[in-house]
Amino acid sequence: MRTTSELREGFLQFFESKGHQRLPSAPLIPPPEDTSTLLISAGMQPLKPYFLGQKEPPATLLTTHQKSFRTTDIDEVGLDGYHLSFFEMMGNFSIGEYFKDGAVELAWEFMFDHLKIDRDRLWVSVFAGDPELGLGEDEVAIAAWEKVGLLRERIVGLPRTENFWQAGETGPCGPCSEMYFDRGEALSCGRPTCGPGCPCERYLEFWNLVFMEFDLAADGTLTPLPKPVIDTGLGLERTAAIQQDVISVYETDGYQAIMDWIEAESGVGWQSSEKATKAHRIIADHGRGMTFLVADGVLPSNEGRGYVLRRVIRRAVQQARVIGLANLWRISDVVADQMSRWYPELDENRERVRETLKEEEERFSETLERGMRLFEEIAAGDRISGDDAFRLHDTYGFPLELTRELAEERGLAVDEEEFTRLMAEQRARSRRGVAAETIAIRVDETRPTEFVGYEQTEVLTAIVAYADLGDGTFQAKLERSPFYPEGGGQVSDVGFIDHEETGARAGLLRAIRVGDDQVLHFKGEGFRESNRVRAVVPWSVRFPTMANHTATHLLHQALRDILGDHVRQAGSAVRPDKLRFDFTHPKALTEEERKRVEHAVNEKVFQNHPVRAFVTPIEEARQLGAMMLFGEKYGDEVRVVEVDEYSRELCGGTHVRWTAEIGPFVILSESSVGSGARRIEAVTAGEAWALLHARAEEAEELRGEVLELRRGAAKPAARAAETEVIYRDEANGIVVAEVTAVKGSALKDLSDQIRQSKKASVVLLGSVDDGRAYLVVNVDPSLVERGVDAVSVAREAAKKIAGGGGGRPDLAEAGGKNPEGLSEAFEVAKSEIASALR
Repeated sequence: MRTTSELREGFLQFFESKGHQRLPSAPLIPPPEDTSTLLISAGMQPLKPYFLGQKEPPATLLTTHQKSFRTTDIDEVGLDGYHLSFFEMMGNFSIGEYFKDGAVELAWEFMFDHLKIDRDRLWVSVFAGDPELGLGEDEVAIAAWEKVGLLRERIVGLPRTENFWQAGETGPCGPCSEMYFDRGEALSCGRPTCGPGCPCERYLEFWNLVFMEFDLAADGTLTPLPKPVIDTGLGLERTAAIQQDVISVYETDGYQAIMDWIEAESGVGWQSSEKATKAHRIIADHGRGMTFLVADGVLPSNEGRGYVLRRVIRRAVQQARVIGLANLWRISDVVADQMSRWYPELDENRERVRETLKEEEERFSETLERGMRLFEEIAAGDRISGDDAFRLHDTYGFPLELTRELAEERGLAVDEEEFTRLMAEQRARSRRGVAAETIAIRVDETRPTEFVGYEQTEVLTAIVAYADLGDGTFQAKLERSPFYPEGGGQVSDVGFIDHEETGARAGLLRAIRVGDDQVLHFKGEGFRESNRVRAVVPWSVRFPTMANHTATHLLHQALRDILGDHVRQAGSAVRPDKLRFDFTHPKALTEEERKRVEHAVNEKVFQNHPVRAFVTPIEEARQLGAMMLFGEKYGDEVRVVEVDEYSRELCGGTHVRWTAEIGPFVILSESSVGSGARRIEAVTAGEAWALLHARAEEAEELRGEVLELRRGAAKPAARAAETEVIYRDEANGIVVAEVTAVKGSALKDLSDQIRQSKKASVVLLGSVDDGRAYLVVNVDPSLVERGVDAVSVAREAAKKIAGGGGGRPDLAEAGGKNPEGLSEAFEVAKSEIASALR
């Protein structure tokens, strides 16, 4: 067993021969109920429910090859030849079968009968004990190693930090025993204490036997597991380095294809300089990591696992720049070609991985270009101040990690304490916000308003706090309130209060959420504290809001069903007139996908499923698989809204009782809102009926015009009537539409008619005729005055259809030989227009 593939298969076959059932690798994204880590960082993590007795295991003896990602090692990658952020972990597991003796015996047999490791170079560590945990030295493990023939002097005790294993702050844990390979005195640090556990490169840890006995609680309490568990992890890359007699994992066959590609594309040898070696290592490791992350559904963002992905992409792109390597996103194909046999998801998601990495690289390259100019100016001094680091972050999007790494390469220190202070001040300003600064009445946390809006839209209540703002408006707190305060994507209710005695009325401008309480902003006079009032949310406001909110839940699940589990909510706005839903997805929906999503939501609407809301402990919600927004802070008890086994989410908003109450669901537009994020706007209920009715009337008018044309009574709008116009997008004043077999002046005339009928600021009208693509950019003159140039837009968009463009500032056209690029041309045109208006 020398090659990486031989090691991987050999390990699995060996343990299968010992009665273990082979399981495939789990995704890098943990299941929803596991919130202990962002990403799978060890082979045992996907098996935790079996260890804790929460689920029945497929067998009591298991073996796996598990892809893993360790965020704590990102900064270490590149500095030596063995630290990795992405790696493969081979494991064998026993649930209540063999324990320490059995695990040691199996490891001994595999190491010497199959790997043929030199016994004189093997060292083992065991847990030395820890007073805080109330545990002593692991004498059982020592005896097990002596029993198989290892000399006592080659067994060393190490502290809790080294030899007590846990996957997160809480959960299954226990003492462990690690195996080290002595790579020779030449790699020693020379200190008298040099031995297993030393940070130098002499003793390479390659296998860890975890004797999992306990469940660690948040308060540090250890509870014995229902059954003791053996969890082992053999690092595939490190073991390959031992078997192939190389010092660095990057020299093994598992990395040769990717290292050769980096050398060939950059023209820089990986050992030509210290900078080149570091760059090659980072690109190779992060190239693998980012490919696997995207294939498993992670998308770049500024929080959570999305930020981990963004961080490794940007670190790799920055290092690629050092050695002159452009278009780094292509590395994903090298990774997929080499590893898809073992991980088929790399092939299945190859195109999505390419697109995601390419878009993120292009965006960051622009940021890097601008920010590096400032960094070089700053780096001319003897240190990087906290203010400069903050300016790089706030203005140019430089994460602190990048500034720190660039500074270290130049021998400069960064004032991180000052940077942290400035970031904290910025977050505090953001948290205060406009609403918090305008609260004029004291909020008593011991007497919060009782929100009764889930059950009632009209209630008799009293004003318990009042403040006159002096401009015909006032703020108040009610004893009981039917008004939903803005939050969770749902806009504030509007409505009114009536004075019970005088009949005075005040209109609600906004319900403001203040922690678990609310403050109401009214316009009107004749009210004061202690008044008895009637508070009303008009049904015409509340009902369509509820319909739209429930529709967002159906939409979320439909998108996941049709596009994939990588889809996650990235923001929403639920109003009475329409809904907006932002979600993670790397590219525009095709017309077919859009139709399928719309159909899926309407199918659930007209099947009339019940909608239930209930409050439950958060742990139970996790076990139920309720969708949770990453980064949100939830209490011990949460409100779950479920649609009859189809959708289940944590949500505090107002909802209909049955899906049929939503009425028809119609998508208005689908567009981009940034890297890896899309936005759908849609209507339901009365708004959807009105839209569909208007479309039907328009269709009837067009039919009438066609009939008149056939009778010889053609009208000025005849061209529009005979041409079927497919509207792709209608958002932000921009109408995107397509027709077939129209070009030249006819296409420009049609764009004029559409702009007038739709009252649009811009019309992007595309057409395919005889194998060629055509695009008209029709711009309202008011936008030309603001800097939009239709000619410039058309020329940029034309690159996607392999052609060119020209015309006037308010009306330009493009043509090209690549009809398949028309959708991308639309996106480029919209982006160019948005940039011109900034």
